[in-house]
Amino acid sequence: MKKKSPKPPAAEGKELIRTFVCIEIPDSIKQKMEDLENRLRRIDAQVSWVKPSNVHLTLKFLGGVAADMIEAVSAAVERSARATTTFELEVQGTGCFPSPRSPRVFWVGLGSLPDALVQLYTSLEQELARLGFEREKRRFAPHLTIGRLRTPRNGAELAQKLIDIGFESEKFVAREVVVMRSQLKPTGSIYTPLSSSPLRKQT
Repeated sequence: MKKKSPKPPAAEGKELIRTFVCIEIPDSIKQKMEDLENRLRRIDAQVSWVKPSNVHLTLKFLGGVAADMIEAVSAAVERSARATTTFELEVQGTGCFPSPRSPRVFWVGLGSLPDALVQLYTSLEQELARLGFEREKRRFAPHLTIGRLRTPRNGAELAQKLIDIGFESEKFVAREVVVMRSQLKPTGSIYTPLSSSPLRKQT
């Protein structure tokens, strides 16, 4: 069953902007993802691969947001960012949802979750709930999606290959949170930053 997009507050009859909140990742990690995808493409499977340049660590998907709500969303994200210190993230490992035998989504993972990341996520949920956005019901399990399987053919083989290759660990410091616009085009999604809020520097 196709996942329903979150229902944005009071958006009837208004211009809607497909919006999510994320952390950008360094180009060096995106390059490794491109190399990984190129190796996986050798397996004859029907996959919608995510362009490495479009990979982000999504913290909250908001769906279609009324244009006149974007400023309030950005302010809410800024409050959460100001309350959270910068933190280090480690990108490592690979996997798939829901299982290697019956995969649908392929991803690159994170190491242990820093307390600051969990704090940031919790604060974002609280701040955005005050604006009327639904809280996420699933457990917080951040990951970097690299592809989605379109048909089951050779999916299990591809999942095993992904797990066998893995992903060489690389660390980076998260310094800001971005409110991002997503425009769906036939050639792929186009992402445009709407606002950026720096995290509080550690003392």
